[in-house]
Amino acid sequence: MKLISAILFLGGCSWGQSGIEVPSIGVIVDSSGALRQVQGVAGSFLLGPAGPPGVISAACSEQLCLVKTDSKILSATGEIDAPPGPVVFGFSGDIGIVFFPEPRTFARWHADTLDLLDWTLDGEVLSLSGTEIAVQKDGEVSIVHPDGSIVDSMPDASGPVLLLPTGVVFATKDEIVLRQGNSEIRFELAGAENITAMGPGYAAIHTGAAVYALRIDPGRESLLLLPGNIP
Repeated sequence: MKLISAILFLGGCSWGQSGIEVPSIGVIVDSSGALRQVQGVAGSFLLGPAGPPGVISAACSEQLCLVKTDSKILSATGEIDAPPGPVVFGFSGDIGIVFFPEPRTFARWHADTLDLLDWTLDGEVLSLSGTEIAVQKDGEVSIVHPDGSIVDSMPDASGPVLLLPTGVVFATKDEIVLRQGNSEIRFELAGAENITAMGPGYAAIHTGAAVYALRIDPGRESLLLLPGNIP
């Protein structure tokens, strides 16, 4: 797993740099289950070499990238044992908030350690951001706090959800909806299977073998197909 850690380290180090270096905007998991660094600028993306297969999910914020394999969580600085199976990643600064669906356990990641949280919620956990949780229950999607109190509801959401520091991205049957502040922007895209935090200012949207980059910077919102992500 050293190559995976190297990809995360290189991605984090290149954010915010200037000059002739190709900027990195984050990472995705391709359809073979390999971690790929995404480089370039909007409309002109490049994908780095594929890392080892076996990655279940990955997510990046401005300060942190986390990767889940079957039995571990990896960062740019190390790794830690974790329950087997999928995971939902969220972020709060340099701290990761993690939900393991199979044991239905929440935990806090920091400095390559995991501390269990005593949060208990009914329904399917879709996304995390700080102490806000997107949950689907009885066909309805809501944003709640760990004590179950409702923050907001999304009656038109019917697919994956990604909570943002300043808003939310969610899928309907044939659209991707980006809400930030008082604005709402919709993009035509059917078949979204999951939405993850790709890196600062971007979300990754998987539809079958294709992966799209959604730019979420206010005033620069766009949805673009990433090249070469089908092995």
